[in-house]
Amino acid sequence: MHTESGDPTAQKTVIKGEVILPDRVLSKGVVEITGEKITDIYARSDRMWDGQSYFLDYSDHYISPGFIDLHIHGALGRDFMDADMESFNIIGGHLARAGVSGYLATTLSSPFPSILKVIDSVKRSPIFPLVSKPLGVHIEGPFLNVKWCGAQNANFIRGIAEEDIRSLTEATQGLKTIVTIAPEVENNMRFIHKLRENGIIVAIGHSDATYEQTLEAIRAGISHATHFFNAIPEFHHRDPGIVGAVLESEDVTVELICDGIHVHPASVRLVLDRKGPANICLITDSILAAGLGDGDYILGDLDITVKGEETRLRDGSSLAGSVLTLNKAVKNVLEWTDLSINQVVQMASLNPARVLGLDKDMGSIEKGKCANLTVYDKDFQIKQTYVYGKPVI
Repeated sequence: MHTESGDPTAQKTVIKGEVILPDRVLSKGVVEITGEKITDIYARSDRMWDGQSYFLDYSDHYISPGFIDLHIHGALGRDFMDADMESFNIIGGHLARAGVSGYLATTLSSPFPSILKVIDSVKRSPIFPLVSKPLGVHIEGPFLNVKWCGAQNANFIRGIAEEDIRSLTEATQGLKTIVTIAPEVENNMRFIHKLRENGIIVAIGHSDATYEQTLEAIRAGISHATHFFNAIPEFHHRDPGIVGAVLESEDVTVELICDGIHVHPASVRLVLDRKGPANICLITDSILAAGLGDGDYILGDLDITVKGEETRLRDGSSLAGSVLTLNKAVKNVLEWTDLSINQVVQMASLNPARVLGLDKDMGSIEKGKCANLTVYDKDFQIKQTYVYGKPVI
C-alpha cells in the first residue's frame, strides 16, 4: 500500500545534489520527499534546511529520476518466466543497483499458459516487498515471425488466435501491457485494433513486414517498435521496410539497446536526428546471464554464450538479448551524441513512463510525482536508488 504525501506522520527526507530536471540540471539543488511523493524542489541557496527533516548530502552526484526499463527478461540466473517472487526480487535488486525503479517483466515465446502465469505474478507483485517494482508486462512472443525469431524459441512462435485476445485482455486487465507482434503473420494485422481498444500497447518486432505492411499496421494502432533495428530486415534504399516506415512515422516510439553491439553509435545518432530524443526509449533486453560474467547459459530452451558484453546463441547465429544495465546505456548515449544529460536521462525515464501512460506520476523529478529517484556519480556509478521514497540499495 502506498502512503499519500499528505500523511502528517510520513517521514520527510531532504536530499541535495545536481538535480536532473526535464529541461535542465539544477546545480546544488534539493529534492524534498515526504512519504512516497516529491513535495518540493529548490536551489539550496534559496532556503535553509529546517534542521528537522532527514538530510542527505549527495554533493558532486546527480539526483535523477529513477530509470524505467520497458524490456528486461532477467538477471543473476533468474528469468521472469520463472513466475515467482523470489526471482522477481533478485532481478529487481539487480535493476535497483543500476538505477532502475520500475520495469516491465518481459516474457519469451513459450506455451501460452506459461505466459499467463507471468502476467498473474506481475498482478500479485504489489503485495510483496520487492526492491524495484514491476509496472506491467511486455509480452514478447509468441506472435512473431519465425524468420526473425532471434533468440526466441521457434517451436512456440505462431499467429494470434481469437481466444488469445480474450485470454490476454482478461489476464492483463488493469495492467500496463506491451505486446510485440509481427503484423504480417497470419491474422495478426486484423487483431491490432482489438488489442488497442482493450488498452494494450502494440509494438512491431521480430517481423519481416514490408514498408507498406508496416504503415498499415501503424494505421491500425501499432505505436512502438521493439529493440529497433534488431530482429527485423536491414534498411535498403529500394526497400525501406520496417526501418523506413518507423523512422517516417512521428507517433511511433522506438526501443534502442545502446550497448555498442546491438546498434552502432552512428545508427543511434541517425534515429535521434529523425525521431528526436522524446521518441526513444533506452532498454536493456537483458537476460538471466546479466551480472554473472562470461560462460554458457540456457535461455528458455536455447543454449547461449556470454563473452564480454556480447550474448549469442551457442551456434553464433544470433544475438541473444544483452547483459547491459540501463545506467551504462545512459552513459553510452551521452558519450556518443551531443545531447544534454537531461535529454539522455529522459530516454530512460520520462519517455518510457509516457509510453505506459504513467508520466503524470513518474518519470521525472517534479513536485507531486512519485519519489522514484536514483543517485549516481559523474561516471554513472549508482550510489542509491529510491523507490516510492524509500532507499533500496
